[in-house]
Amino acid sequence: MTQSACSDKQTPPNDARAQVNAPPASATQTAAQATDPFTPIVQRSASGLEAQWIGHGAHLVSLRLPDGTPMIAGLPEPRLYAGQHPHVGSLVGRVANRIGGASFQIDGQTFDVTATEGGNALHAGPEGFDDQDWEVERDGEALLFRHSSPAGHQGYPGHVDVLVKAELGERELRLTLIAWTDAPTPVNLTQHGYWNPSGLFVRPVDGLVLQSPADRVVAVDAQLIPTGETPGVERTPYDFRESRPVGSAQMDATLLVPGEGLREMAVLSDGTRTMTVLSDYPGFQIYTGEALGELDGLAARGGLAIEPQYAPDAVNTPIDGQDTVLRPGEVYRHRIVYRFDGPGFPTDETPEP
Repeated sequence: MTQSACSDKQTPPNDARAQVNAPPASATQTAAQATDPFTPIVQRSASGLEAQWIGHGAHLVSLRLPDGTPMIAGLPEPRLYAGQHPHVGSLVGRVANRIGGASFQIDGQTFDVTATEGGNALHAGPEGFDDQDWEVERDGEALLFRHSSPAGHQGYPGHVDVLVKAELGERELRLTLIAWTDAPTPVNLTQHGYWNPSGLFVRPVDGLVLQSPADRVVAVDAQLIPTGETPGVERTPYDFRESRPVGSAQMDATLLVPGEGLREMAVLSDGTRTMTVLSDYPGFQIYTGEALGELDGLAARGGLAIEPQYAPDAVNTPIDGQDTVLRPGEVYRHRIVYRFDGPGFPTDETPEP
């Protein structure tokens, strides 16, 4: 990652593991799942907000509001997450999104990685992080997901250790994604949920209302590989600076959000329930979920993917100077917050006497 452009990337003076505050095993409770990576792990806040996870792929398999409304699309059986599906609720990496030609150079050396889509690499190939069994531990009310990716796996250089911390508050789910490496390698992690605040994943998201401060879109070619240009969103289907329905256009692009630090990426609502996504990364991939129609119980466009991340193929074509290369001694750190509102949450109103 180009240091001058990335406020998220830190260069710790001492051991990187200490700097990411990864607690030793003795500091955590018994593993949340000891042997079966498909046993659901439940988090529940005092407000009634509930999240369920599995250790396989660190999948978020359910997120329900206090009134029981499911906000994120899920598969009917946990073991189905080991099969081929369009990354439903997945933690994707080591590189989310696309790498053009499934190849890149770092410091003059060429690396060829596993191709998955028309000769390109999508979401790190068929054996990405979402197809690995993660270690899961409880740290108080938080869940800690850990995975070690060996050097050379699917062609990627460098051994990468990853820690994901999931914290459930009264109205929000907070994710902290952390990684460090022993050799230069691209890293771009995100959560790949398909969201629909209506809870009805059998109907398209077209009528949901979306608002986003994103003012530029990453231009791509016919294979969805960036050209390096970032035109404004005006007069495109990606202009959500004023709240409006998602509409019927097919969307699969990265929107860039101005500003720095943890900030609002997008707000999605069905008029009753609302989800706000915040991140400290440059923008988010928006995908209207056409592939969901391939799955039982879900409709094409039944959920909207909002994936905070770097732009695709940034290792080859940096956008705004951000190339996604993580180097030894640096720490990759990404915060994502999902904030919810709707029926069942406690109100701030004081009852009349």
